Amino acid sequence: MQKKRIILLLLIILTFTVVGCNKQDNSQYVAKVNGQIITEGDFSLRVDQAAAMNNFDLSDPQYAGYKEMFELQIIERMIDEVLLENEARNVRKLVVNKEDVESELAAIKEQFESDKEFTSYFKDQLKMEEKDIKVAIETQLLVQALYEEVTKDVTTTGVDIKQYYDDHQEEFYQEEMVRARHILVKTKEEAQEIIRLITEEKQEMADLALLKSIEEAAKTTKGDLGYFGRGQMVKPFEDAAFALGIGELSMEPVESSFGWHVIRLEDKLGDKQQTFDEVKDELEERFIFEEKSEAFAVYMEDLKNKAEIENKLQERVEAEQEKAAQEAEKALEENGEKAPEEKKQETK
Repeated sequence: MQKKRIILLLLIILTFTVVGCNKQDNSQYVAKVNGQIITEGDFSLRVDQAAAMNNFDLSDPQYAGYKEMFELQIIERMIDEVLLENEARNVRKLVVNKEDVESELAAIKEQFESDKEFTSYFKDQLKMEEKDIKVAIETQLLVQALYEEVTKDVTTTGVDIKQYYDDHQEEFYQEEMVRARHILVKTKEEAQEIIRLITEEKQEMADLALLKSIEEAAKTTKGDLGYFGRGQMVKPFEDAAFALGIGELSMEPVESSFGWHVIRLEDKLGDKQQTFDEVKDELEERFIFEEKSEAFAVYMEDLKNKAEIENKLQERVEAEQEKAAQEAEKALEENGEKAPEEKKQETK
């Protein structure tokens, strides 16, 4: 859960970062949206941020073929941001409370162990000061408010959810699942000592996980892995966990590629077919969300169709592709060969 929360918050931050700052050289721009520019500097920063978040080293030759597509995706996202922020802030006059911004910032900080770790991640890795994060959060909240405004009339789904359930019952078959707590250490001897502390000295496993587990997530989860089914964990761990009874501790350390585990089974759920009543609310929520998303996508497309957009990066890429195609065709002609399209015509 902690990892999901961090990823969600980082996506919020990196989805909407300030663009078109006037303090830069505005003559060097990669795109213009209704007269508002996206500078080379803003674009380069965003590419670096997104690459850092995804652990991409775009200077690595293995990413050479991906770099162009990656950059095109980034500039398209930034163009969308300009359109959406302008629509929310200037057209619909939506506002965000400072308290909400501070609350989101606090939630982000809570996912890090210290202010130092927080600062190191955002300032050193993503090149973002706290003021930049606040602006990004405010923009995201503005766009979220715009989304709610645009889709407010979508309150029910047009899908017959009972019919969907009847036609897709395999989707609602729940396989056997277990919930386990574990402590991960480097050596078998350490694991054996932990088993002794739990069984003989009656120490709390959750407290020991916090103190001794080398799993990073244990600092917040205390070793609780939640529910999981077969095929979701490494095989030795899975076999040991599913073999235990509820409340039972593995009396022998379990070795995996990560190290040595001490495992306790917290709960077990047998396989079953979920009933319609059990899933109907979730289904309705899912289809309403999908229909809201479709409505917002149509709205976004309409905004783009009405906007004056100059995408210099897209133009440059298309020009380079056209030049490469012409050079390839010329090379074929010089070698006395025919272009693929001409060969196709001859075979018809």
